[in-house]
Amino acid sequence: MGGRRGEGAARAHRTHREPRAGRHARRAAGARAVTALSPPLQAPEAIDITALTTAARLLVALDFDGVIAPLQDDPSTSTPVAESATAVEALAALPGTAVGYISGRDVAALKDLSRAPARALFVGSHGVEQDFTGLAAGGPAGAPATTSAGSPDPNDPFRYSAAPDAGERALLERLDAEFERITEATPATGYGELRIERKPLGATFHTRGCSPERAEFFTAELRRFASAHPELRSLTGHDMVEFGVRMHTKGDGLDTMIERAQATAALYIGDDTTDEDAFAHLADRQDSGFPGLSIRVGTADTRAQARLGSTDDVAAFLTRLSRERAAHVGG
Repeated sequence: MGGRRGEGAARAHRTHREPRAGRHARRAAGARAVTALSPPLQAPEAIDITALTTAARLLVALDFDGVIAPLQDDPSTSTPVAESATAVEALAALPGTAVGYISGRDVAALKDLSRAPARALFVGSHGVEQDFTGLAAGGPAGAPATTSAGSPDPNDPFRYSAAPDAGERALLERLDAEFERITEATPATGYGELRIERKPLGATFHTRGCSPERAEFFTAELRRFASAHPELRSLTGHDMVEFGVRMHTKGDGLDTMIERAQATAALYIGDDTTDEDAFAHLADRQDSGFPGLSIRVGTADTRAQARLGSTDDVAAFLTRLSRERAAHVGG
């Protein structure tokens, strides 16, 4: 989610990591207990990755918050799980392998927080922003690329997308005004404040950390605003409602990333409702014979093919993928 996503406050911050054997035993017990999930929770080593390890040109596409980084009440404090960061670095260094992040975060924030390797590709703001300069750094396709807007100025907020027109700027101003209106109407009871994460072409309103009654109030107000403004793209995810002035999705971003990387197979891992578009787009390609694998993190309903239980599971899965792909392609 340009910020991210999770299964609740209990997952938002983790200060102690138990030994791997204990974590895997606990997860296996949890997987046996949750029998109604489809697909079921799986251990990282149980998912079939043959199509990924043997692909001529593989794209490993990842959401960030709730996948690579545990969810935080304050999205600006998100940090990748160390094992995941190491595995991503190893994958990006392999021949014929591209690594990309597809997030609701804006690209600038995503690059700052992800600690991604130089070869990494980025799609931010749910498909609106793109940066494929990692291909020029030696990506698998070997073809130089520029940002979609072609702007070299690091101070330009629209360097990863076309700048908003007058109508879009007016919509962005409406989002700021709505934030002020809802903030002023915050109920006296409960705790926590509505937070806004401004992006070049939209804004995300976060309710994580709020008491249930305040979160319900904020979400209801935001949904009413969304209904009154169908010209805005609105997305609801884990403890957040996002608005954008352009109608793009993570699925659109994944399609573009696959094409730019010239991938012959793709993996996508996500954890939120907004990732379902990417799962759907990958499934459409698979229906036409394109090898792929979609994985959802957590226990929510999904159309993904496989399921992992946590960011720790993702780390173990990516470590396994990097090891087995290296054995096939060298590196």
